[in-house]
Amino acid sequence: MKEEIVFDLSMLVGTWESVNLNPTIIIYRNGDSYLLSIIHINETSKQASPATYDIQEDGDGYFISYNMKRTAISYDAKIDLLTLSALGDYMRN
Repeated sequence: MKEEIVFDLSMLVGTWESVNLNPTIIIYRNGDSYLLSIIHINETSKQASPATYDIQEDGDGYFISYNMKRTAISYDAKIDLLTLSALGDYMRN
């Protein structure tokens, strides 16, 4: 039986930096929903372009639809580590 990890999305609000040099993400509340923005930086122009996704929830937990795939969101409160299945681990900035 899979252990269900329950956490409140409000715990994740803020800026997160990748430990694997993936784009920085920002999680914020918009009314009753939570959004996750991935901040892509153009290497040539140094322009930031955010891509924003609704954080959704189903029987398996929280996720976003990233590049047309389900990207799971998990969180380890003990070490304050956020994990996106497609992008790896993130530490709070």
